[in-house]
Amino acid sequence: MRFAAGLSKLKGLLQEILPQNAGEWALRLGPEAGFATIGAVMAPEGTPLQDRAALALEDFAIGAGSSFLGSGLGRGVGGVMYPKGGLPDLERAEKLARAMTAGDILAAPLPMLSPRPIASGVYERAMEGQSKREREAAEQAEEERHIQEALATSVLTGTGALGLYGGTSLLG
Repeated sequence: MRFAAGLSKLKGLLQEILPQNAGEWALRLGPEAGFATIGAVMAPEGTPLQDRAALALEDFAIGAGSSFLGSGLGRGVGGVMYPKGGLPDLERAEKLARAMTAGDILAAPLPMLSPRPIASGVYERAMEGQSKREREAAEQAEEERHIQEALATSVLTGTGALGLYGGTSLLG
């Protein structure tokens, strides 16, 4: 019985915090979709499309989730502060809308604190690849340095030998 009452309250709350039409959905989720797209586009070079899509979905889910959570908590606090019958309906609706907005604003830092396993994996793989490339470049540079040292040594040795032997052939 208590569970059913809780579900009824939850349903009422969701009806109040969820957008009611396409325009409201666009205003509510548009920024989240935009930030998710930017995050996917700015993924490290070489990130596969499927990883970029997963990264965008993760960003979107975290952003939208925190927004709805903040709005829900704001609406819940507003419902306690402005109970039914305490204010005229229009004034109460305005105050509840402000409480939802305040909750949404207060929840804004949540995405920065949220774990991001997909993003972590994408950037770790990029760093591994980067480290491997850097390691290969360093090994190649080291080989080139050895070749240049060997060449310089042979030139210096040859020049020194020429000076020492007066330009005559060492072989005969």
